[in-house]
This record gives sequence, C-alpha cells and structure tokens, in this order.
Amino acid sequence: MRVSDILISLLLVGIVVPSVVGFLMGRPVFVSYAYSDSMVPTINRWDVFFINPLSKGEVGDIIVFNLSGRWTVHRVYAITEEGYITKGDNNVATDQQDGKNPPVPRDQVIGKVITLGGKPVKIPKLGMYLRSSNSQYLAITLVVIGGIMLGTGNKVKRKKRRRGKVIDTGTLYLMLSALLAFGIVFAGSTLWGEISVTYVSTLGGGQREGWYLPGSVVEENVTIKNYARIPMVFIVKGKIVNDTIFKLGGGEERVIKGIIHVPEETRVYTERVNVYSYYPLLPTGTIERAYSINPYLPLIIEGLLVFLALAMIKPFLGEPEYISLGRFWK
Repeated sequence: MRVSDILISLLLVGIVVPSVVGFLMGRPVFVSYAYSDSMVPTINRWDVFFINPLSKGEVGDIIVFNLSGRWTVHRVYAITEEGYITKGDNNVATDQQDGKNPPVPRDQVIGKVITLGGKPVKIPKLGMYLRSSNSQYLAITLVVIGGIMLGTGNKVKRKKRRRGKVIDTGTLYLMLSALLAFGIVFAGSTLWGEISVTYVSTLGGGQREGWYLPGSVVEENVTIKNYARIPMVFIVKGKIVNDTIFKLGGGEERVIKGIIHVPEETRVYTERVNVYSYYPLLPTGTIERAYSINPYLPLIIEGLLVFLALAMIKPFLGEPEYISLGRFWK
C-alpha cells in the first residue's frame, strides 16, 4: 500500500463516509445543498456547499443550523445571550423577527459554510440530483468504492519485514475501521435536535394562532419527522410531551400531542422538545435502557458493533503488507 493509498483511504473514511451517512440520514455533515431561494444570489437553490463542522461562525458568516426541526443555511445577523439571530440574504426580515422563531442556540449550529475570497465554495445545481428518488444509489456507490479501496489494499503478498519503524496494513485497516465507527457515532449524535414551540400568554387568547388565555390548558401538536432515508429510532423528551420512543421509516413522520399549561404572566414563551435519534441496530428496549444511563451510550454501542463487524472481515482480506514509517519521518 502506497502512502497515497493511505491518504486516499483516510480521506474516504474520515470525510466521504460520514458525509454519505449524514446524507442517508437527512443531516448534513460536511456537505449539503440549498433547497430554497432564501440565500440568493450567494447560494442558489440546489447549489451544493461545504461545511466546516469545527466552526460555529461569527457575525457575517454563513452557518448551517437546526431551526425548529428544519436544517437551514442562513447568515449570522447578530449574536445575543440567547443565541444567534439569522437571516437569509434574500429575505427582508430575520428568522426571529416578531417572535416567529427563537434565537438559534449554539448547540444547534452544525458548522460554518466554507468560503474562499468571501464567497462560498459550491457546486451549482448538484443538489437537484441529490434530492431525486435515485440519489441513494450515489451513496451506495460511494460506500462500495470505499470498501473496495480498503479491501484491495490489503490483498497483497507478504513482504519481507523491514527494519525500523513499520506498520502493517492489517493494523491500518483496524485503525480505519475505528475511524469509520467514530464517524458513524459522530454523524448520529449530530442528528439530535430540538423543536421549539412558541406561544403567547395573552388576554387576547384565540384571536391569533398561538395566542392562549393565561391559566388555560391547551393541546399543541408536535410533528416528529424522520428526514433520513433509512429507518431510525426516536426518543422524544420535553416538558410539554410524555417521554416516548418509537421507530419511523425513511421520510415518515408522527404527530405527538403536547399539553401546554399557559402561565398567568402575559408574555411570549418557548417550550423546547428534545429529539434523539438512533440507528435501528439494537432492539428498541435496549436503546431505551442505554439511553436512560446516558444519551450517547446507544450510539457508542452501535459504533462498537460496526467496528466489530469490520474487524471480523479482516481475516478474509489476505496477508498484510508492511509499510515503513520512514516514508513519513526519519
């Protein structure tokens, strides 16, 4: 295995595979596309852009964030103690004007759009294909290519072990498998989000949607949608809803009834419903028990299962090749 093969494999596992996983689950990781005209002309509808997940952005930056259960790409207009005030370049008002949406919490920002010379790096119109009914074949193709690249790199005859610092391709395969498992856990955790339910306690209750009389008890529908293309297990938790767990197929949704006890003080209120999602690799009961210990535990267990499955394939990949680390340093 050449150094270039190692670098390509690292790139594939570290960036492409998490992006594909995120794509299948309807959550942008490193790459996404615009599905509205709100950022025209900076980013046009269906333009694919790239995301730096290590940056949350500052005023003037374009960020990708969860806005009441919907992934959105808008520019940071201001930053307050409550969160980000955001606005599409093609919109007249901010997303938060007139209490339409609450400020975006920092933990709901998944990254900053990568720019070059102040302009987003993008691929025009590619999103039109990604949203098509056949787009899953692109994802499957990328994963298959990745498997071929990782597998064939190990199907070589054993070479004489070199003196000095060396690493064998079997060990490298396990390292890449661990990186893949971590990428799956990372992509899964970034799917988590919250749905904001905003209402007003006012003596004018009933005159507008979302206006309720102080002290009243009202029902509010909360829609949980699986934006992924594969089935996912959801755990929903919040003050206005009963904790519940259920499975949704790709693209399916479920409406949960929430109960709001409207406070006596007249003002605008926001209730948050937390939504956790997990791969259906474990029984629902096991996911629920692991979640009760720590929300990350089900994902960690699922990541370990993926790693163990890949490790079991290792003996079938042939004899390892030894690579001198002197290629990297003396």
